[in-house]
Amino acid sequence: MLWLLAIIGIPLLVCVLLFFAAAEDFWQIITFRIDLSRLFGDLIHVVAILGIGVLAELFSLYELVAHLF
Repeated sequence: MLWLLAIIGIPLLVCVLLFFAAAEDFWQIITFRIDLSRLFGDLIHVVAILGIGVLAELFSLYELVAHLF
């Protein structure tokens, strides 16, 4: 049951983290006040959040399958 909750919770947590990481940059893009160096710096953060989320999701799926079989 824990792994099933993790499989559901990890994507939700990643979406919330991405929302808070990109909210300020999204507003700066809309108002045309974005600095390209800041945009690329935040892109690295977004890719890191996505990478950690994918690894956590794959581990949870593996543990769920290992637990079921």
